[in-house]
Amino acid sequence: MPPLPSWSERLAEAAASKRERTKLLVDRLRNRATTETAQKAVPALSEQSVEPPSGSSILKDRDFTVATVEPNEDLTHFIDLLDEVVSSDERVHVALLWPHIPPRAILPWMLREVSRGRIEQPVRTLLLNMGRPALQAVADIGARTEKLHARGLFRSGVVGANVPGAISADALFYMFLGDRQTKIESVPLVSIVPHTVALNDGIYWRDFDEKTLKGFKRLYPSGRLDSVRGYLDLLGSAARSPAFAFLLPSHFPDLDRKRALRSLPGSIDLAVIDMTTHALRGRDASALIRIFVSELSETLRQPPKRVLILADCPLRYSFIRRSLRTYRGAGALGSRTEGHRLVWATRGRGFEAPSVREAATQPTVETIGSKECVIATRLWKHAKQLDEGNPLASMLEQGAIALKGMALTASGADAILAPFTDVHDVYHRVKRERHSFEPHYNKAMASVADGNAGPWRDAMQADLAEGLVLAGALRAETPLMRYLKRVLTEIDPGNEVIVVLRHPEDAQQASDRLLDFLTAPGSFEAGVPELRVTTLGHYTSEVQRKKPTVVIWAASADIGARSYIGDAYCPSQFRLVVAGHDALTLSRVLEAAVAGEYALYAERVGLLRKALPWVAKEYGGLSVAHGLDSDRSRIALPFVGHGFLVLDGYGKIAAGPGSQFYVLDPASHRLAPKEARSIDIGDAVFVMPDVIREEIEAALREKDDKGRTLEQALVDQYKATVKKGIETLTAQFGVKGLTARVHEMLFEQNPGLPSISKPAVEYWLRAAERSEVDTPHAAINPLHIEAFLRLMGAGVLARSLTDAVRIVRTDLRRDGHTSRGLFDRLLLDEDSVIQGPLSSFAKLQGVRRAAMESVFPVLEKHLDNANSASANEPIFQMAAR
Repeated sequence: MPPLPSWSERLAEAAASKRERTKLLVDRLRNRATTETAQKAVPALSEQSVEPPSGSSILKDRDFTVATVEPNEDLTHFIDLLDEVVSSDERVHVALLWPHIPPRAILPWMLREVSRGRIEQPVRTLLLNMGRPALQAVADIGARTEKLHARGLFRSGVVGANVPGAISADALFYMFLGDRQTKIESVPLVSIVPHTVALNDGIYWRDFDEKTLKGFKRLYPSGRLDSVRGYLDLLGSAARSPAFAFLLPSHFPDLDRKRALRSLPGSIDLAVIDMTTHALRGRDASALIRIFVSELSETLRQPPKRVLILADCPLRYSFIRRSLRTYRGAGALGSRTEGHRLVWATRGRGFEAPSVREAATQPTVETIGSKECVIATRLWKHAKQLDEGNPLASMLEQGAIALKGMALTASGADAILAPFTDVHDVYHRVKRERHSFEPHYNKAMASVADGNAGPWRDAMQADLAEGLVLAGALRAETPLMRYLKRVLTEIDPGNEVIVVLRHPEDAQQASDRLLDFLTAPGSFEAGVPELRVTTLGHYTSEVQRKKPTVVIWAASADIGARSYIGDAYCPSQFRLVVAGHDALTLSRVLEAAVAGEYALYAERVGLLRKALPWVAKEYGGLSVAHGLDSDRSRIALPFVGHGFLVLDGYGKIAAGPGSQFYVLDPASHRLAPKEARSIDIGDAVFVMPDVIREEIEAALREKDDKGRTLEQALVDQYKATVKKGIETLTAQFGVKGLTARVHEMLFEQNPGLPSISKPAVEYWLRAAERSEVDTPHAAINPLHIEAFLRLMGAGVLARSLTDAVRIVRTDLRRDGHTSRGLFDRLLLDEDSVIQGPLSSFAKLQGVRRAAMESVFPVLEKHLDNANSASANEPIFQMAAR
């Protein structure tokens, strides 16, 4: 007879049995509750409630109409790629999306998650090289609640009146969101699909952000929310959620990235490594991909089931595959890769229908700045001869980049920097160094004198001296300007010409100089071509406004090639102006672009390859072209100050308790002002990058169709409003004593208004009639001007016009804070005058999306009261990236 179990064993067995009975009872109650919920909603959707088809395709199982925008064919294929990789026998996959740059992979992943039905399974995904800015790809996309309700029922497996014994948490959640009693049409996609962005703070990963969940929580009654609290806890859990996206930004140092991967909760079904132009930021793709693959194999608790590597450049795609093929440190993931080539035919995120492609024309590719590029190559090679810690190396590299960049601008350095000669803040000091060679020459020569040049002293000094001579000539006239003048002289005057340049300042200055050139007396007797000078960001809108017959592309060579090959529209003449290094890179890229999937683009690829010039050996190889790429991202400026915030991925930014910053709302993905004392750890703070600074400062100088600057247009609008108000009041009260009457009416309509003298009111009234009185400087308190404009009939525009005039005329000082006022008041405010029908500043509105992509989470707060600014005088650290 076997021995009886001990009392401790019998007690443990009884406790286990009790736990099992309790669990069964809870499951039975939960199933009964969910069955009742589903049965109530079945009649309205009985047409969709069908048996899961055993052999049906995933395409029929999906419903892309759940999202407020439907994907086009390219984005649908991108979503299909995720399922193809997950179901593949191969562990590692490399995908090329070309010719245009695709959106970040978080977009297809989220669309897949909300649209999937019964066949596709949830996928826990790690997105490497992707941070908070990547979420802008899904920021303005909603999910229709009616469709979510239908998805929930369909995904749960409801068939007629039959409800399965258990319904998944996500299906119940979707059914809750689609409750017709709430009458909510849509909820933000980013608020309902679980994801988290890693913070480099030692904790790294968090559950689905409570602030993000508020994007839909604020739309539903609290009592209803309590009914799904358990499902939210499960779906929002980074460790337990069946479908969760972990975003690991690219700025993490190697050691911190390994720690973050090591602490990642749960297992990973799919790891997506973003090696596209957005994410790579000038780093060596071949070396970086080996590091990532090794870390995924060795650092995670267990390797991901599948890995997908994304590239948007054919040359980079081939480098990645070749690098992994010969790599022996991939561990469990192995060195085998499966390749995929997808077409990305449009410039957008994948919701635009591709246009019919026009017949191709032979492009022209010409190189400029050959001498400057040769000297830049020598300086770059000198830098690589030095030890890594030698300070002279960075001076030579920066000097080489500056010299090449000067040759690729249309305006001379003196013209570009002229607006900043009286500015001494850090941002503009660095700007001067980027558009002039002399500061780098001076620092490098001083470092050489200190003995840092080693045995290459004489060669370095000779090349620096030659570079200084070339740079001196570039201060007044550049090779690009000479080229533009020659082309405009030779082409038929009936052409519509668009010139695309890199920098807003350069575009503005070049436009003025070329206009003077074309209108010089006696120069163009047969007529002149219509000319528009723009920048890369505005090129698409300029083409849509009026299609040109001639495009002269002197901006990024890579984007220029993509535009010629990928755009449906093809001008009669497409002229690509490049440096010698860029011609070499383009040649290699186009060689790698030959594939059957891109047969639609084969003709234009062949024509562009045929047009490429011969590349001299003095330009060096691909490594030199990569190092001297004029379009590489720039590092942030060094911090100087006392009180500060520490931003993840950026560093320190000056701050006091009352300093105002724009903070990203995680649900609406809009920027809203917030004082530093109220900012929480983890909040995403906007830092102005140089691209926005340049756009805004160019807008301040740009003139509209009437020849007015932004400042003049705002003043004219002020004068027109006041003049119309004077006419109305004169008709009612007469001219005599009008000033006194207006003064009385101001305080009759606004009893709480602070007192102000009658001469001040007289000053405002005179501003409408006399040119020497252009702005209301007498109003120290903006409340006076706002009340005055309301009295003059400005209506709802009174406050925005008051702010605009005051900001442009008073706050836009050349002291380092120049552009913040305009950015804050005219671009971000919902009721800003920039939104009004009288505004002619549409270009600035395109800056908003770029602004949303320049946000950084707060890691630490160290606010200094003694050195802080007041709430009315915000301090912002100007930054360049």
